[in-house]
Amino acid sequence: MTLLLNGLHRLILWLCAALTVAIIGALAVQIISRYVFNAPVHMTDDIAELSMVWLTFLGAALVYREGGHIGMDVLSGFESVAIKRVIHVLLHGAVIAVMLYILTQIQQIQPLMSRLEFGTVPKGPLTSKFMLIQFPFALGAGFTILFAAEAIWKELTGTPTHPTKEVHE
Repeated sequence: MTLLLNGLHRLILWLCAALTVAIIGALAVQIISRYVFNAPVHMTDDIAELSMVWLTFLGAALVYREGGHIGMDVLSGFESVAIKRVIHVLLHGAVIAVMLYILTQIQQIQPLMSRLEFGTVPKGPLTSKFMLIQFPFALGAGFTILFAAEAIWKELTGTPTHPTKEVHE
């Protein structure tokens, strides 16, 4: 299972890199076309904005798996490895509970989504507000749940929790 999640991690990492390039490219095209050629290209702002939304939610899941979110090391005072493991399992379980709650609330934000406009993005099934905002939101939450479940498994089996060394090599 860890091998599969390492592959998923790499895939998301590459997707985040591509989204970063898309943001930089779209904004560069916008700046050059507007200020050099005096003929702005449509949709560049929307491409950058939507890429940033996807990057935010997918990147949050990656950072969670890598243990890079801001945290406090309150466990350093405990001598017992077992107590530390129990607390880590409880914290990862709380993350799963919050992400599951978030997934149940996606339909609740539908009225808010109706007020959101994307300007020049053409209307279609792949450019609906669900696909552009709610789907990456749900995908990021789902990936975080998977990564938290993996972290719980690793805590229970005693293997290292943060695989950043093996993922990036």
